[in-house]
Amino acid sequence: MRYMKASAIILMLWPYLGFVLFGIAGRLELPFLFWVHTALTVVVYVMCILNACRCRGEGCAYQLAFWNMLIKLVHIPYYLFTLLVGILLLAVMVVPAFIFASPILVLVLSVINYLLLLTSSVYGINAVLRGRKEGTLPTKTAVCHGILHLLFVTDCISAVIVFVKLRKEKKKKITAEN
Repeated sequence: MRYMKASAIILMLWPYLGFVLFGIAGRLELPFLFWVHTALTVVVYVMCILNACRCRGEGCAYQLAFWNMLIKLVHIPYYLFTLLVGILLLAVMVVPAFIFASPILVLVLSVINYLLLLTSSVYGINAVLRGRKEGTLPTKTAVCHGILHLLFVTDCISAVIVFVKLRKEKKKKITAEN
């Protein structure tokens, strides 16, 4: 559980660290920092996926759902900012230099955002699978939430719903034992 907590916190902060790093790289004229950040991003994403998949044991679904919800909620400002940047890039297409560059930059932003969404959704999808395995989530609900974790906006909604359902089941189990 300790590794899952550390990897989840790193994943929460990683996109914001990228903004800081690119700001520093721009001021100091260090373009190699872009490639360092890109390589480290791959390492962080793989680490988070592996740690989310390693979770075993009782209450694992609840822990995964908690960290998934937290990651999703922390990433909302990042996604809103990149959405505004994308809209701005499309708006400046009236300038001839941006006619070809803007769509490419928006596509790159979209791919980066979707990779982040998929990486953070691994926690939620594993929570859904573990919840189904433990019997706390019905099959139809698990399939529905698994699909919702693959789409923007619905992933946040699904993360909160799955967490609340698993928390209710955990409380029922605790009261039944006492």
